[in-house]
Amino acid sequence: MADNKQYYYMRLKDNFFDSDNIKLLESVPNDGYKFTNILLKMYLKSLKNNGSLMFNGRIPFNTEMLSVVTGHSIGDVDRAIEMFKEFGLIEILDSGEIYMMNIQEFIGKTTTEADRKRAYRKEIDDKKNIGTNVRQNSDKTIPEIELEIEKELEIETKPETNYQKLVAVFEKNGFGTISPIASQKLNDELLDFTKENGSTDESFNILNKAFEIAVVNGVSNLNYVLSITKRWYQSKMFTVSDIEASEMKHHGKPNTEPKQDISKLSREEQLIAVMGKDGVRFD
Repeated sequence: MADNKQYYYMRLKDNFFDSDNIKLLESVPNDGYKFTNILLKMYLKSLKNNGSLMFNGRIPFNTEMLSVVTGHSIGDVDRAIEMFKEFGLIEILDSGEIYMMNIQEFIGKTTTEADRKRAYRKEIDDKKNIGTNVRQNSDKTIPEIELEIEKELEIETKPETNYQKLVAVFEKNGFGTISPIASQKLNDELLDFTKENGSTDESFNILNKAFEIAVVNGVSNLNYVLSITKRWYQSKMFTVSDIEASEMKHHGKPNTEPKQDISKLSREEQLIAVMGKDGVRFD
Protein backbone atom coordinates (compact mmCIF):
# COMPACT_ATOMS: atom_id res chain seq x y z
CA MET A 1 0.00 0.00 0.00
CA ALA A 2 1.29 3.46 -0.89
CA ASP A 3 2.30 5.81 1.90
CA ASN A 4 0.23 9.00 1.35
CA LYS A 5 1.47 10.88 4.40
CA GLN A 6 2.89 14.37 3.71
CA TYR A 7 6.49 14.65 4.91
CA TYR A 8 8.28 17.86 5.94
CA TYR A 9 11.53 16.22 6.95
CA MET A 10 14.24 14.13 5.31
CA ARG A 11 16.04 11.00 6.46
CA LEU A 12 19.51 10.80 4.94
CA LYS A 13 21.17 7.41 4.80
CA ASP A 14 24.59 7.10 6.43
CA ASN A 15 26.19 6.57 2.99
CA PHE A 16 24.64 9.70 1.43
CA PHE A 17 28.02 11.42 1.00
CA ASP A 18 29.58 8.20 -0.32
CA SER A 19 27.42 8.05 -3.44
CA ASP A 20 29.11 8.61 -6.80
CA ASN A 21 26.98 11.70 -7.52
CA ILE A 22 27.86 13.45 -4.25
CA LYS A 23 31.55 12.55 -4.50
CA LEU A 24 31.72 13.92 -8.04
CA LEU A 25 29.93 17.11 -7.00
CA GLU A 26 32.27 17.66 -4.07
CA SER A 27 35.33 17.02 -6.24
CA VAL A 28 34.77 20.25 -8.20
CA PRO A 29 37.59 22.61 -7.09
CA ASN A 30 36.44 25.42 -4.79
CA ASP A 31 32.75 24.94 -5.65
CA GLY A 32 32.07 21.33 -4.68
CA TYR A 33 30.85 22.04 -1.16
CA LYS A 34 28.54 24.74 -2.54
CA PHE A 35 26.90 22.29 -4.94
CA THR A 36 26.08 19.76 -2.22
CA ASN A 37 24.81 22.57 0.01
CA ILE A 38 22.56 23.87 -2.79
CA LEU A 39 21.33 20.33 -3.53
CA LEU A 40 20.33 19.67 0.09
CA LYS A 41 18.55 23.03 0.33
CA MET A 42 16.65 22.28 -2.89
CA TYR A 43 15.62 18.89 -1.49
CA LEU A 44 14.29 20.57 1.65
CA LYS A 45 12.48 23.30 -0.30
CA SER A 46 10.72 20.63 -2.38
CA LEU A 47 9.32 18.66 0.57
CA LYS A 48 6.11 20.67 0.97
CA ASN A 49 5.30 20.19 -2.72
CA ASN A 50 6.06 16.49 -3.01
CA GLY A 51 9.52 16.94 -4.54
CA SER A 52 8.62 19.78 -6.90
CA LEU A 53 10.26 23.19 -6.48
CA MET A 54 7.23 25.48 -6.63
CA PHE A 55 6.61 28.68 -4.71
CA ASN A 56 3.10 28.69 -3.20
CA GLY A 57 2.39 25.59 -5.25
CA ARG A 58 2.06 27.56 -8.49
CA ILE A 59 5.23 29.51 -9.37
CA PRO A 60 8.31 27.53 -10.50
CA PHE A 61 11.49 28.49 -8.68
CA ASN A 62 13.91 30.09 -11.17
CA THR A 63 17.63 30.74 -10.77
CA GLU A 64 17.17 34.14 -9.14
CA MET A 65 14.67 32.78 -6.61
CA LEU A 66 16.89 29.79 -5.80
CA SER A 67 19.79 32.19 -5.26
CA VAL A 68 17.70 33.99 -2.63
CA VAL A 69 16.49 30.91 -0.76
CA THR A 70 19.82 29.02 -0.82
CA GLY A 71 22.03 32.02 0.00
CA HIS A 72 24.34 31.38 -2.97
CA SER A 73 25.18 33.62 -5.94
CA ILE A 74 23.23 33.33 -9.17
CA GLY A 75 26.39 32.09 -10.90
CA ASP A 76 26.85 29.33 -8.31
CA VAL A 77 23.21 28.26 -8.67
CA ASP A 78 23.45 28.26 -12.49
CA ARG A 79 26.51 25.99 -12.40
CA ALA A 80 24.90 23.72 -9.79
CA ILE A 81 21.70 23.35 -11.85
CA GLU A 82 23.70 22.32 -14.93
CA MET A 83 25.58 19.68 -12.95
CA PHE A 84 22.39 18.39 -11.29
CA LYS A 85 20.79 17.96 -14.73
CA GLU A 86 23.87 16.17 -16.05
CA PHE A 87 23.91 13.77 -13.07
CA GLY A 88 20.15 13.08 -13.31
CA LEU A 89 19.48 14.58 -9.88
CA ILE A 90 16.78 16.92 -11.19
CA GLU A 91 14.39 17.08 -14.10
CA ILE A 92 13.13 20.42 -15.46
CA LEU A 93 9.80 20.48 -17.29
CA ASP A 94 8.97 22.84 -20.14
CA SER A 95 6.96 24.89 -17.63
CA GLY A 96 10.16 25.56 -15.67
CA GLU A 97 9.07 23.30 -12.80
CA ILE A 98 12.02 21.49 -11.19
CA TYR A 99 11.59 17.97 -9.80
CA MET A 100 14.13 16.53 -7.34
CA MET A 101 14.51 13.02 -8.74
CA ASN A 102 15.83 11.17 -5.66
CA ILE A 103 13.56 12.75 -3.07
CA GLN A 104 11.55 9.56 -2.50
CA GLU A 105 14.67 7.89 -1.11
CA PHE A 106 14.78 10.38 1.74
CA ILE A 107 11.18 10.45 2.98
CA GLY A 108 8.64 8.01 4.41
CA LYS A 109 9.04 4.34 5.14
CA THR A 110 11.56 2.18 3.34
CA THR A 111 8.90 -0.46 2.65
CA THR A 112 6.80 2.01 0.65
CA GLU A 113 9.70 3.61 -1.25
CA ALA A 114 9.12 1.67 -4.49
CA ASP A 115 5.43 2.66 -4.55
CA ARG A 116 6.29 6.31 -3.98
CA LYS A 117 8.92 6.27 -6.73
CA ARG A 118 6.47 4.84 -9.25
CA ALA A 119 3.80 7.39 -8.33
CA TYR A 120 6.36 10.21 -8.44
CA ARG A 121 7.62 9.20 -11.90
CA LYS A 122 4.02 8.96 -13.14
CA GLU A 123 3.29 12.47 -11.83
CA ILE A 124 6.26 13.89 -13.76
CA ASP A 125 5.37 12.01 -16.95
CA ASP A 126 1.73 13.13 -16.73
CA LYS A 127 2.79 16.77 -16.45
CA LYS A 128 5.08 16.36 -19.44
CA ASN A 129 2.23 14.98 -21.50
CA ILE A 130 -0.59 17.33 -20.57
CA GLY A 131 1.30 20.50 -19.63
CA THR A 132 0.54 22.66 -16.64
CA ASN A 133 -0.70 26.10 -15.80
CA VAL A 134 2.12 26.93 -13.41
CA ARG A 135 3.11 30.02 -15.42
CA GLN A 136 -0.04 31.93 -14.46
CA ASN A 137 1.95 34.24 -12.21
CA SER A 138 5.08 34.56 -14.38
CA ASP A 139 4.33 38.25 -14.99
CA LYS A 140 5.40 39.08 -11.45
CA THR A 141 8.74 40.82 -11.12
CA ILE A 142 11.63 39.18 -9.32
CA PRO A 143 11.58 41.77 -6.46
CA GLU A 144 7.87 41.07 -5.89
CA ILE A 145 8.48 37.33 -5.79
CA GLU A 146 11.44 37.73 -3.41
CA LEU A 147 9.31 39.80 -1.03
CA GLU A 148 6.58 37.17 -1.08
CA ILE A 149 9.10 34.43 -0.41
CA GLU A 150 10.51 36.24 2.61
CA LYS A 151 7.05 37.11 3.96
CA GLU A 152 5.10 33.91 3.37
CA LEU A 153 7.80 31.30 3.88
CA GLU A 154 9.57 33.30 6.62
CA ILE A 155 12.95 32.66 5.05
CA GLU A 156 15.94 33.69 7.11
CA THR A 157 18.77 34.02 4.60
CA LYS A 158 22.29 33.98 5.93
CA PRO A 159 24.34 37.13 5.34
CA GLU A 160 26.54 36.95 2.27
CA THR A 161 30.19 36.21 2.92
CA ASN A 162 32.73 38.71 1.63
CA TYR A 163 33.83 36.12 -0.95
CA GLN A 164 30.24 35.81 -2.20
CA LYS A 165 30.02 39.61 -2.40
CA LEU A 166 33.17 39.66 -4.54
CA VAL A 167 31.73 37.01 -6.87
CA ALA A 168 28.62 39.20 -7.22
CA VAL A 169 30.82 42.23 -8.03
CA PHE A 170 32.67 40.11 -10.61
CA GLU A 171 29.52 38.80 -12.31
CA LYS A 172 27.51 42.03 -12.23
CA ASN A 173 30.20 44.26 -13.74
CA GLY A 174 30.87 42.63 -17.07
CA PHE A 175 33.54 40.13 -16.03
CA GLY A 176 31.34 37.18 -17.07
CA THR A 177 30.41 34.08 -15.08
CA ILE A 178 33.23 33.27 -12.69
CA SER A 179 35.18 30.12 -13.53
CA PRO A 180 36.70 27.75 -10.92
CA ILE A 181 40.20 29.14 -11.69
CA ALA A 182 39.09 32.76 -11.38
CA SER A 183 37.18 31.86 -8.24
CA GLN A 184 40.32 30.38 -6.68
CA LYS A 185 42.41 33.44 -7.60
CA LEU A 186 39.83 35.79 -6.10
CA ASN A 187 39.53 33.77 -2.91
CA ASP A 188 43.33 33.54 -2.54
CA GLU A 189 43.68 37.30 -2.92
CA LEU A 190 41.01 37.89 -0.28
CA LEU A 191 42.79 35.51 2.12
CA ASP A 192 46.21 37.08 1.48
CA PHE A 193 45.03 40.56 2.44
CA THR A 194 43.10 39.18 5.41
CA LYS A 195 46.28 37.57 6.75
CA GLU A 196 47.86 41.01 6.82
CA ASN A 197 45.00 43.20 8.06
CA GLY A 198 43.01 40.65 10.06
CA SER A 199 39.66 41.69 8.56
CA THR A 200 37.76 40.09 5.67
CA ASP A 201 35.58 43.21 5.54
CA GLU A 202 38.63 45.42 4.97
CA SER A 203 40.01 42.95 2.43
CA PHE A 204 36.69 42.98 0.56
CA ASN A 205 36.80 46.80 0.46
CA ILE A 206 40.30 46.68 -1.02
CA LEU A 207 39.40 44.23 -3.79
CA ASN A 208 36.14 46.05 -4.43
CA LYS A 209 38.11 49.27 -4.90
CA ALA A 210 40.33 47.53 -7.45
CA PHE A 211 37.23 46.33 -9.31
CA GLU A 212 35.88 49.90 -9.30
CA ILE A 213 39.10 51.14 -10.88
CA ALA A 214 38.91 48.44 -13.56
CA VAL A 215 35.26 49.29 -14.33
CA VAL A 216 36.03 53.03 -14.57
CA ASN A 217 38.86 52.22 -16.96
CA GLY A 218 36.62 49.94 -19.01
CA VAL A 219 38.78 46.85 -18.42
CA SER A 220 36.73 43.72 -17.59
CA ASN A 221 39.74 41.53 -16.91
CA LEU A 222 40.48 39.82 -13.59
CA ASN A 223 44.23 39.86 -14.21
CA TYR A 224 44.02 43.65 -14.50
CA VAL A 225 42.27 43.80 -11.11
CA LEU A 226 44.87 41.48 -9.57
CA SER A 227 47.72 43.55 -11.01
CA ILE A 228 46.33 46.53 -9.05
CA THR A 229 45.99 44.57 -5.80
CA LYS A 230 49.44 43.04 -6.31
CA ARG A 231 50.98 46.51 -6.46
CA TRP A 232 49.17 47.51 -3.27
CA TYR A 233 50.20 44.27 -1.54
CA GLN A 234 53.85 44.62 -2.49
CA SER A 235 53.77 48.23 -1.28
CA LYS A 236 52.42 46.94 2.07
CA MET A 237 49.14 48.80 1.68
CA PHE A 238 46.77 46.47 3.50
CA THR A 239 43.86 48.84 4.21
CA VAL A 240 41.81 51.25 2.13
CA SER A 241 43.15 54.05 4.33
CA ASP A 242 46.72 53.06 3.40
CA ILE A 243 45.80 53.13 -0.28
CA GLU A 244 44.02 56.47 -0.12
CA ALA A 245 46.86 58.02 1.90
CA SER A 246 49.34 56.89 -0.73
CA GLU A 247 47.15 58.32 -3.48
CA MET A 248 46.91 61.65 -1.68
CA LYS A 249 50.68 61.73 -1.19
CA HIS A 250 51.51 61.09 -4.82
CA HIS A 251 48.66 62.84 -6.55
CA GLY A 252 47.18 65.29 -4.07
CA LYS A 253 43.82 63.53 -4.44
CA PRO A 254 42.57 59.94 -4.59
CA ASN A 255 43.90 58.14 -7.64
CA THR A 256 41.29 57.25 -10.23
CA GLU A 257 43.85 55.34 -12.27
CA PRO A 258 43.22 57.14 -15.64
CA LYS A 259 42.65 54.69 -18.41
CA GLN A 260 45.67 54.00 -20.56
CA ASP A 261 45.08 53.79 -24.30
CA ILE A 262 46.70 50.41 -24.99
CA SER A 263 45.42 50.08 -28.55
CA LYS A 264 48.61 51.65 -29.92
CA LEU A 265 50.96 49.47 -27.84
CA SER A 266 52.66 46.29 -29.01
CA ARG A 267 51.23 42.95 -27.89
CA GLU A 268 53.98 42.63 -25.26
CA GLU A 269 53.33 46.16 -23.97
CA GLN A 270 49.61 45.47 -23.82
CA LEU A 271 50.16 42.37 -21.67
CA ILE A 272 52.40 44.33 -19.32
CA ALA A 273 49.81 47.12 -19.10
CA VAL A 274 47.08 44.63 -18.17
CA MET A 275 48.98 42.12 -16.02
CA GLY A 276 51.96 44.09 -14.73
CA LYS A 277 55.59 43.55 -15.56
CA ASP A 278 55.95 40.61 -13.16
CA GLY A 279 52.59 39.00 -13.92
CA VAL A 280 49.94 38.13 -11.32
CA ARG A 281 50.91 36.82 -7.89
CA PHE A 282 49.80 33.26 -7.17
CA ASP A 283 50.87 32.84 -3.51
